[in-house]
Amino acid sequence: MRNWIFVFLITTITAFGQDFVTKKFDATYEGRFDPKSTQTQVLSFLYPTGAPVPGGDGYKSFLAEQKVLQNYKNFPASSQTMKTTTAPDPVAGFGTSIYRLTPQGNPFDFTGGIPNDNAMAISKDGILCAAVNSVFWAMDTKTGELIMPSPVGLFSLQQMANGSSFSNFYDPKLIYDPTLDRFVLVFLKDNDAANSRIIVCFSSSNDPTDPWNIYSLTGNPLSNNRWTDFPAIALSETGLVITANLIIPNVSWQVGFDGSVIWHLDKNEGFAGGNVGATVYTQIAHNGKFVRNLHPVRGYDNISDQLQFLSNRNFDLQNDTLFLITLTEGSTDTTVSAQALLSNVPYGVPPNGKQGDTDTTDATKGLQTNDGRVLGAIQKDDWIQFVSTTAHGTNANAGIYHGFIRDAQSSAPKVSARIFAHPQRDYGYPNITWSGVHPNQIQCLIGFNFTSIAGHPGMGAVQLGNDTTFSNPIDLINGTTHVDRHSDSYERWGDYFAVQPMFDENGMLIPSEAWMAGFYGDGPQQNRTFISQVFSTDTVVALHANGGQLYPNPAYDQDMVTITFNLDQDQRIEARLFNVNGSLVQELTGRDLPAGPAELYLHLGTLAAGNYIVRLEGDAGFSKVERLVKL
Repeated sequence: MRNWIFVFLITTITAFGQDFVTKKFDATYEGRFDPKSTQTQVLSFLYPTGAPVPGGDGYKSFLAEQKVLQNYKNFPASSQTMKTTTAPDPVAGFGTSIYRLTPQGNPFDFTGGIPNDNAMAISKDGILCAAVNSVFWAMDTKTGELIMPSPVGLFSLQQMANGSSFSNFYDPKLIYDPTLDRFVLVFLKDNDAANSRIIVCFSSSNDPTDPWNIYSLTGNPLSNNRWTDFPAIALSETGLVITANLIIPNVSWQVGFDGSVIWHLDKNEGFAGGNVGATVYTQIAHNGKFVRNLHPVRGYDNISDQLQFLSNRNFDLQNDTLFLITLTEGSTDTTVSAQALLSNVPYGVPPNGKQGDTDTTDATKGLQTNDGRVLGAIQKDDWIQFVSTTAHGTNANAGIYHGFIRDAQSSAPKVSARIFAHPQRDYGYPNITWSGVHPNQIQCLIGFNFTSIAGHPGMGAVQLGNDTTFSNPIDLINGTTHVDRHSDSYERWGDYFAVQPMFDENGMLIPSEAWMAGFYGDGPQQNRTFISQVFSTDTVVALHANGGQLYPNPAYDQDMVTITFNLDQDQRIEARLFNVNGSLVQELTGRDLPAGPAELYLHLGTLAAGNYIVRLEGDAGFSKVERLVKL
């Protein structure tokens, strides 16, 4: 039986206006954090191990109630697709857990807090940075050595923020800028209106052990008793974008959410330690209701060409609406335009992931999949691809919702989507990166966590081929045990799954290579983080190097001459043979060819010796001229 399901969407579009508020801030420059001069400190964190239960007014209690109410059979029925999978499977490469060193210098796997907030970024030189909950970690993948100067190989976010041990530092996000060869780390401080802050750390070089420039932004930007939760980040050519939710403290979930915000900072100033010119956009709404959990769309090469954001009705049992928001900053004004894309097939709050010790009669137990919010999104050319976790109509397991938005920057974008699911496993916390070889490919790698009653929590990957079929999933790591950190069978699966493409020594994208950081279970029943290199297998023949060639040249009687070339789009190609004076010798051949590599074959036969010109021309602008010598 194939382990995938396709569900296609039909969309209609509703546009809504520029309902937002802009406010400028002076971000507080907290100084420089120098890992090499920081004294070693004991790392200490507090985490609650009690599990929320249905019945309270809080958001977590409401979400638990939604898990109880969710019924996959209410979703439209979808049959298991038996079509042969044509996308080749990805291949795992280098892998490592996040580990610390004992005083004797021996590696020991690091147990993350609750939950695992898996953040990761890797530079073109192979410097791997990661953050989990409240710690920062770095490795040189070329030597396999931990490079943080701390004796245990870890630094706390508290140290980086120069904060108090009585404050809470959490929700880290990391991103690498391949153009400037720098890292950005963002995390949160505290969850009350008076002390809520967004901490933004810019590396001063490509070495994370060099000093970092540290800034803080208020978590209560409208000064109206709010705190900031759940950040997400992206880079543009000049800026750093941070999205987050504003939360009203001590009220029920129904009124506790007070809108998502978009922060925009000057990244060049941040890397230099200057004035980052912070601007925040708030009160972004649709039909008078705030848009929730805005997720920034990253560029396929980590640099977004257009600032766009996605949102959905993430905690509904079923909904059919996706919101696409576009922010355009002009020299004199800024516009925020948004569109509601309506689907004919719903997504919904996913069931929890099941472990070997999960009470399957209680929907609130198991590994918490959270809600159905967008968890990863990338843009290339004029398309966006995104992923989230969802319930679906085939079985009671959590699946991956993959969406494709065509004409994403037009006035009429269109969405098609599919659900990737498994007969036995639950999938959760997916993320996505582009993995095509040719510029016009849509091929992507999707990373995710998995679990099942018969197995243990681990992480995997799947490839979406250029023909929109999924490969078979591969396991990047299998856990050795179930996770048991809470006081009952409710467990946290993590809040993030990190994915990044890789770059060569010139900062150019290596399309076939990605890095992923996710969750697995290991003894004694702990949650740990694993980081894996993943290679895609191209679904289209590679382009000819240097635009192609003619060979052999010179050629002799009876030789078969080959001219290789590449097409950037589908078109009709005509081939003609001329002498050196420009006179037509022969109409050779012509046909419609698809985008990608192509070849022209010539059998010279009794062609007279001499110098010739072969000209290839396409009706979409392609032109190639080769000189041929016949001896």
